[in-house]
Amino acid sequence: MKKLAFRFGLWMLAGFVAFFLLMHLFGLSNNYNLRVLNGVIHLGVIYFAIKAFRSKYPDTVSNYVSGTAMGMYVSVVGVLGFTIFMILFLSFNPGFLQELREAMPMGDYLTPITASLFILMEGIVISLIGSYILTRVIDMNLART
Repeated sequence: MKKLAFRFGLWMLAGFVAFFLLMHLFGLSNNYNLRVLNGVIHLGVIYFAIKAFRSKYPDTVSNYVSGTAMGMYVSVVGVLGFTIFMILFLSFNPGFLQELREAMPMGDYLTPITASLFILMEGIVISLIGSYILTRVIDMNLART
């Protein structure tokens, strides 16, 4: 389970970093609303990870705890890795951090650490809720076949 979670977690991390760097290249990295697309990457990787887990361990079907745990393991690797990436990126790019400060309502309190902690908290919440819902959807679809 952990090898599978680590592999998908690295895919999640790669997706987050690639998307962020691509948006930064196009000058869109300070667009706060593009976080929705991070959610698509996040939930997409969790979906495929849980589906692969259920295929590899069919006896776990209908055990929502194992599916949710799989999604959380994947997310810990991906989100924690991206949080570390953002701490480093914001530390070495003070101009971008200043842009964020000006654009955000609580911008005066943003540091590389606090900005990255928001990413971590948001990622954990999405992981928990998304993993549970996706586990139920995948199990429902597997029960039909």
